Amino acid sequence: MESIGSLASLAALRRPGAKTAPSFFYERIPQLRELGVKPRAVIRGSGLLFAYLQQQEICGQCRGYEQCGKQGDARGMFDQLEVYQGEITVRTGYCRPYQEWLERRRLKDLEAFSGKTEADGRFTFENFPEEQKRRFPDLYKAAVEFAETVEPGVPMKGLYIFGPPGVGKTHLLLAIVNRLEERRVPTLFVRADMIFDRLRSRIASGQDVEPIVEAYCRVPVLAIDEFAQERPSDFTLEKMFRIINARFTTARPTLFTSNYPPPEIYGRVARELEVLVDVMRSRIVQMNRHGHLDGPDARLRQIDWLGPRMEETSPRSPTNPPDK
Repeated sequence: MESIGSLASLAALRRPGAKTAPSFFYERIPQLRELGVKPRAVIRGSGLLFAYLQQQEICGQCRGYEQCGKQGDARGMFDQLEVYQGEITVRTGYCRPYQEWLERRRLKDLEAFSGKTEADGRFTFENFPEEQKRRFPDLYKAAVEFAETVEPGVPMKGLYIFGPPGVGKTHLLLAIVNRLEERRVPTLFVRADMIFDRLRSRIASGQDVEPIVEAYCRVPVLAIDEFAQERPSDFTLEKMFRIINARFTTARPTLFTSNYPPPEIYGRVARELEVLVDVMRSRIVQMNRHGHLDGPDARLRQIDWLGPRMEETSPRSPTNPPDK
């Protein structure tokens, strides 16, 4: 029996008058036996099966949608074999590389609404403070695991990182985001207050805010820095709840940093908003793994002091004389 080694050999087998035994297809498409397709149906569907084999050969060499080997409208499409009343049919849909390319293009159009700057690219796992890696190994491991394993469309819990300022929360969050970008996982990073600044700006200019809100709802991974640190209002809470609720119901992972543990977010709100906040807290608890970071404020160590350091000029008690 002639074997398939290339698209050229497939084309030769499809020449007018060429005959191909059902066993040829059974050997190359095990799914036919699994679907219980009879030999006569295989012969009748040989045209579809040849096209399917051609597709498998092209898609087996896929290097992304931009370099798709298919032509015309077939680019980015994928046929799935099915059986209807004993006959072979195909169900056509968009392949994953095309969907990922489409998502990246859509996010490219929304870069103006991301809070990530060029300088944020310097934050990596490698330069995360060694002291914090040693003190919080489980959280650090969870962050690396998320960055290396999350896949678009695959449900996975996010991370909620909380603690006082200056202990590395944003660094760890950006390390995840930067690694996801290296892996070409569509991700949006934004600071919470910037979400609302952008929305208000569009409203003031008479533009529709829905594309922005939908982007935050639908992006495969959303990273929100400084969560719940903006002044809450009906407007901000309604939009934030909508984003979080949409991501919760669709199991899209979300990353947070905040000064507050989940039970304490938006601690002071009007009575009529308390139910909304309670539901939001519940969603966040269920959709994330939670990690606490603390320690000395690293930003104080980065100050370029003019003269003695702050602690050297602080008043000393009689029981704590100056060091010799």
